[in-house]
Amino acid sequence: MLPRVAYLEFAAKWFGKIKLDLATSGLRPIMAAELGGVDPSDVTSRQKFQRALADRYDVPVDEIFPCLGASGALFVAYASLLDRGDRVLVEAPGYEPMWRVPEALGARVDRFERRLDESYALDVSRVLDDVTRETRVVAISNPHNPTATVLDDAVLRTLADALPPDTYLLVDEAYREAVRPAHTSRSLAPNIVTCSSTTKCWGVPWPRAGWVHLPAEKISAAARAETHSVGVAPPGSWAWGAVAVAKADELRERAREIQGEKRARVDEFMRTHSKIRWLPPHENSLYGWVVDARGRSLTPFIERGIESHGVIVSPGEFFGEPSAFRMSWTTDEASLEQGLVALSKVLDL
Repeated sequence: MLPRVAYLEFAAKWFGKIKLDLATSGLRPIMAAELGGVDPSDVTSRQKFQRALADRYDVPVDEIFPCLGASGALFVAYASLLDRGDRVLVEAPGYEPMWRVPEALGARVDRFERRLDESYALDVSRVLDDVTRETRVVAISNPHNPTATVLDDAVLRTLADALPPDTYLLVDEAYREAVRPAHTSRSLAPNIVTCSSTTKCWGVPWPRAGWVHLPAEKISAAARAETHSVGVAPPGSWAWGAVAVAKADELRERAREIQGEKRARVDEFMRTHSKIRWLPPHENSLYGWVVDARGRSLTPFIERGIESHGVIVSPGEFFGEPSAFRMSWTTDEASLEQGLVALSKVLDL
C-alpha cells in the first residue's frame, strides 16, 4: 500500500477552486495559443526538449532525462538512485513528497532540521552528523520549499563534497528559475542530482514537462523508472516543453509583469501584523513562509477560512510545522487584497 501524500490530496481538493487563493504557488498559467504552435505527435520532440535544456543549463545532453512534471522527476530521481532498504536523509520542514516517495520505494527515511531561529539556513555539519553508512541520498529543495530560503552554491558544493562515496545530494529546483535563471546546481559536483519543470516559474503546467539532471550512468535506471510508472510519456509533453524552454526569458518577463507590485503589498501586510512572523524571501519569490508568533496549530483556522471566508493558504502541518503556513501571491491583485483582509480575520491577527 502506497503512503498518502496529504499535501497533494489537499492541493487537488482545494487549489484553484477557492475564490481567494493564496495557496497555489505556481505562476498563473499561460494559454497554449499564447505560447505558440507545436506538433504534439512529433516523435523527435523528446530529443528537442533535451537539447533545449542542455543549452539553457549548460549540462551534457546525456545527463538529462525528461519526466512528467517535477513530481514525476522526483519519483524518477529517487527510483534511479535507491535500492530497497537504503536510507534517505530529508530536510525538515520540507515538501511532503520528498519523504513520501522514498517511503513508497521501500527506503528508510531520516530527517534533519532547518531551524526558524537560523532563518532556515542549511547547517552542513548538522546534516553530516545524520548521514549514516546506509544513507544513499540527502534530499533538499533550493529555494527551500516551504520557506523560500535560497542556498549559495558554496554551501551546496561543500555539502556534496563532504558526503561519502556513492551518496547523492538530490536538489529539488522547482522554483530555482525565479531567483537564479538558467542555473542548476547539477554542475557544482558530480554527485548532485537536480529536478525541475516548466510549471512553477514559467507558468506552463499543462504539458507536465519536467526533467532530472543526473549522472549519465544513471540514465538507464531512470528509463526503467519511467517504464514502470508511466510507460511511454506522450511526445506532446516534450514538444510543448521544448517551446517553453526556448521562450524561458520571455516567460520570465511575463512573470514580472503579472506579479507587478503584489509582493510589496504582502510585505506591507506583514509589517502591520505583530502576531505573525514573516521571513522575507527573495524579491522574485512566488511564495513565503509565515509563522504564528503565538505558537498555535493553524490547520483548524485555515480549514475554517476555506469554509467560511473563501480564503486558502497552505497549512504548515503538511510541511512539518503546524504553527506556520505557506502563502503565495500568484493570484490577481484584487483577490490578493481581499484574501489578505479575510486571512487577518480568520487568523485573528
